[in-house]
Amino acid sequence: MSKKFLLTVLAAFFIAALLTYISGDYESLVNQLWNLFPPLFAAMCGVLTVRVYSMNNPHAKAIAFMSLGVFFWFLGDFIWFILEYFLNKNPFPSIADYFYLLAYPLLLVGLAYELRSNQIKWTLCKTVSAISFSILFGITVFYFGVLQAYKPAENLINNIIAISYGVGDLILIIFAIAILMVAIGYQKGKLFSPWLFILAGFTLILAADILFAIYREQYENFIGLSRNIDLGWISGFLFIGFGFFSIGNTVKEARAELLKSNS
Repeated sequence: MSKKFLLTVLAAFFIAALLTYISGDYESLVNQLWNLFPPLFAAMCGVLTVRVYSMNNPHAKAIAFMSLGVFFWFLGDFIWFILEYFLNKNPFPSIADYFYLLAYPLLLVGLAYELRSNQIKWTLCKTVSAISFSILFGITVFYFGVLQAYKPAENLINNIIAISYGVGDLILIIFAIAILMVAIGYQKGKLFSPWLFILAGFTLILAADILFAIYREQYENFIGLSRNIDLGWISGFLFIGFGFFSIGNTVKEARAELLKSNS
């Protein structure tokens, strides 16, 4: 499958999802299903890329853990879907939260492998970019995701889970900054664009998480446009999946060129 064809399919998928969300029927089965495909797609693309590299490669280990983290997000979404649509229960808090939260350490392990295989040199430009990104998202996440997440009327477990999402998003900021550094490291190579797609994906997910923290009650009660936050998660996972696919495709092309030159 070519990257152009896949990009066209993903664009069509997002447009279809956008049109159904514009209709405002947030509780429909179709709207619920839109959320399940993107994280599963991203995880599958990661697995396929790992197979291209082979697990002995440090980049493969990095993508394997990242894909596993994304898959845990999919499991959280799937449980959320079952609880909300079929059982008519409030999915927050629920067992879905455990899968969502377990994704963060898996992503960090994957990040550690990728950073270990990329010797990043901190230039002035990289330092300024990292600090700017941190300030932009860090203050907002800490205020809405940590400070405002605490509700005196809620029990201890519910508050711990709610605050854990804020802490997880702070970790995601670090994760996104590190991916930015990785992408800059590939700036003159063919892997630059794929890592930019992955960076864009995690940034969109982070932005959607922040909006969810701000408008959680409206989101859970299908009030106004708050449910459109789903589009941030949907587009984020599509970007991540396309980034993983592009990495695998680039590695395949490089190997084919190498074999051709050696023949």
